[in-house]
Formats: sequence, structure tokens, C-alpha cells
Amino acid sequence: MGLLSSITAEIPAGAMQMPKMPTMPKPPQAPKTPQLPGMPGSSGQAASDPDSSLEPTAAVGVARWLNIASILLVITVITIAVAQQVGYGMPPSELGILQRACLFAACVAPILNLLRGMRPQHYAFAIFAAIVGGFAAVREFIGHVSSQMALDPNEIVFGRPLFEWALVVCVLIVFLVGVVLIWTKSWMALDYGLIEHYGPSRTWAFASIIWLMSYVVFTIIQVPVQCGGWACPVDPTSSGSPGWQFTFAITNDQGADASVSIPGFVTVMIGIGLISLIIGAVMNHRMVSQKDGTASTGTPAST
Repeated sequence: MGLLSSITAEIPAGAMQMPKMPTMPKPPQAPKTPQLPGMPGSSGQAASDPDSSLEPTAAVGVARWLNIASILLVITVITIAVAQQVGYGMPPSELGILQRACLFAACVAPILNLLRGMRPQHYAFAIFAAIVGGFAAVREFIGHVSSQMALDPNEIVFGRPLFEWALVVCVLIVFLVGVVLIWTKSWMALDYGLIEHYGPSRTWAFASIIWLMSYVVFTIIQVPVQCGGWACPVDPTSSGSPGWQFTFAITNDQGADASVSIPGFVTVMIGIGLISLIIGAVMNHRMVSQKDGTASTGTPAST
């Protein structure tokens, strides 16, 4: 023990410590994979809770209403066209049915935006449909200019033929899609769509979609009934007799009478719109009630 103590005493302080191992450098982090804007997991703007009644961003809220307005614009054009055809006993032309089908197809874009969320790729449906519908309208315009087709007086609405209005709408669709694509704030935010996000526009979205789908069903019925089959005439003519109308008499303070006539079929189609609005409100209320019940009980909603 004495020898060990003497050896320990001869070793200078700190000589018994082991040398420190060099620290290993941290490996470099892998670069993050860029993700598409407007998709789940996007690195773009933050979104609100999908179960919230607030819009993800103000731009998305405005874009929802613009998509609803675009569907209502197509509904208005088709309402006028169908009212002219049914009211004056004129079957639709083959190019007219193609133009109407393209307007229906163009509405796929706003429907997907409303139900699944704002995505730039949805607008491809509107662009393709508007291009085809525009070509059909131009073809009909050339046919009338070259005297290959005769213009029926009952095809004129507000001073212009129906196919010219269809061409204007198709050009307007392409223009508005371009504006929305430039307006990146309307689709950069993470958006779950109105199925999971009960914003204030959901009732009107459901109503416009139901109203449009009723016109699709009507067109499927109208073609065989008015055309006598699935092939419509190239250049149809009307019977010239106006359809039934609702006439309202109005008397002012001076005792003068005035009458206002509304085509009966327009009234029916507006009635379909009101029914669609009621159905949309009921659907929205049931979905909100189901979501609130699920949140209070903590059980998943049944599909």
C-alpha cells in the first residue's frame, strides 16, 4: 500500500484523465420536398379548422361566391334558351345541344371547387368545355352568315341570336378562369371544400348544384320529346305560337292599368330554383346538426 501511495503521489494532477473523443459532425438534413399549393399538407397559407364556419382566407370566401355565381350564370342562359324553345314550340338544334352540354361541362370546375376545395387543376374542365362550346357557336354563326341556315325570329333574345349569347358566355368563361388563375390567393390556401367546411355559402352552393342537375335531367328528357329521337335537327323552326303565360294586372294611384306577362315556363324553372334553395338549406342544416352532434358525443359520424 505504501508503494502504491508513493506512485500515485508522483503522478501530476490531471494526468489520469482520459482524453475526450472528438464529436462526430451532424449529418446534413435532407431538403424538404416542395408540395403543391392548395393541396392537403401544403406549405402555403394556413387554413382554418375544417369544421369551422369561418373561411380559410378572405380570398377563398370570395372565390366560393364567384364559383356559385358562375353556375347561376349558366343556369340563367339555359333558362332563357329553354324558355324560348318550349314557349315557341321549337326543338333544339344539334349544335345548340352541344353548346348546352359544354356549358354543363364547364360547371364541373366550380362544382369541384365548392365540394372538394379550390384547386387550379379544376379549371381545366371549364377551359376545355368553353373551347368546344365556342367552336360550336362559331360554326352555327358561320352557317347563318353563309345562308346555310335560316335564323328563326324566336331564336333572338335581347336583339341577338341564342348562339351568339352562347359564344359570349364561352369567351367569358375562359377570360374569368384566366383571371382566377392569376389571383393565386384564391387557391393557394389549404381548403377542404364545403363538405367538411360549413361556410355561409354552402346552402347556395348546394342549391345551385341541384338546380343545374335538374336542368341536365330536363335536357335528357327534352331531346327525345322535342326532337323525336336522339338526333336533333340541324336548322329547327318554331311553330310561332307563344306558350302559356302568367299575366299580372297592376293599377297605379291615377287608376291606369298595366299588365306584366311572365312566360309560364320561366316561372316553372324559377320555381325549380326556389325548391333547390329549400333543399340546399335543409341539407346544410342536417349536416351542421350531424357535425354538432358528433362533436358533443365524441363518436364518429355514420356514413
